[in-house]
Amino acid sequence: MRSISKITTGTITIALALGLMGCSPTRSNNESIDGSEAKKELAIELKFLQNESERLINKDGKIEDKTFQIYKNDFNLLSASISSTTKIETQSDRELKESIAQLKRDVDALTEKEYVKSYKRFNSSKTIYEVTLMNNMHDVIGATKTWEGSNNVSDSFDDKHFHSSEAQIKKDMGPAIDHINTVSKYKIELMQDEIQKHRDSFTKLQLEQLKKATHNFDLSLNDQIKSIQFYKPISGDYNVSRDFSYNSYDKYTNVCVYITDFESNLGIAKAGEFLKKPF
Repeated sequence: MRSISKITTGTITIALALGLMGCSPTRSNNESIDGSEAKKELAIELKFLQNESERLINKDGKIEDKTFQIYKNDFNLLSASISSTTKIETQSDRELKESIAQLKRDVDALTEKEYVKSYKRFNSSKTIYEVTLMNNMHDVIGATKTWEGSNNVSDSFDDKHFHSSEAQIKKDMGPAIDHINTVSKYKIELMQDEIQKHRDSFTKLQLEQLKKATHNFDLSLNDQIKSIQFYKPISGDYNVSRDFSYNSYDKYTNVCVYITDFESNLGIAKAGEFLKKPF
C-alpha cells in the first residue's frame, strides 16, 4: 500500500508534519483483493485521517500550511475514491470535524464490492492525479504561459514597467520575485511531494513525465525571475531580460508536451489547450 499501513502511527505523524513522504510498495491494481482486505486497508486510511484531523483541530496556534495541504490531499483522495461528496477545502475546526465524521459514515456504508472498487480507485494514477496534482499543475501552467489569461508574473512586470524609471523597477522587483517563489514555486514543491508519495501508483513513463514537467516548471520560473532581475526600461538594454523571457517560454512548451501526453493517456486531456501559440 502506498500509504500509511506500512508505517507506525508515531512515524506517520512526524513524517506528515515534516513533509517527509516516503512510501511503501503498493499492491498493484492488477492484483486481486477481496472485500475484507480492501475494507481493512481503507479502514487504516480512515483511522489515519481521523488521527490527523484531531491533531489539526487541537493544534495550538496556526499549523504549518503545508501540513494542512498534505492532509487535504489525503482526505480528498480517500473521499473521491469512495465516491463521497464530502471534501476538505479550508482549514477550519468546524469543517474538519464535520467532514471527517461524514467520511466515516460514507466508508462504513460501503458494500463488499464497493470496498474493492474504492480501494482500486484509491491506488489508481488517474484518481491520484485528478485529486492531488491536477489543480496545481494547471495553475502553474497558467503562471508560465505567455499570453492572455495567464498569470505570468514576468509578463505582467514587463507590461507595467515598460516606461518606468529604474527606481520604480527596482522597488517592484522584490515583491514580483517573492510572488513567484511563494505561489508558483510553492505549488511545484507540493506537487513534487505528492509525486514522491504516490510514486508506486504511477508507471515508469508517468513518473518520468511528471518529474520532467515539474523540473521544467521550476526552470521556467527561474528564467522569469532572471528576466525581472535584468529588466531595463525602454531606454535601456532590454535584450538580456527578453532572452530570459524567451527561455522561460521554451521550458513552458516542454512542460506542455509532457503533461498533454500524460493527461491524454489518462483520458482527461483538453487536447491542444496548453500549446496554443501566443501570437
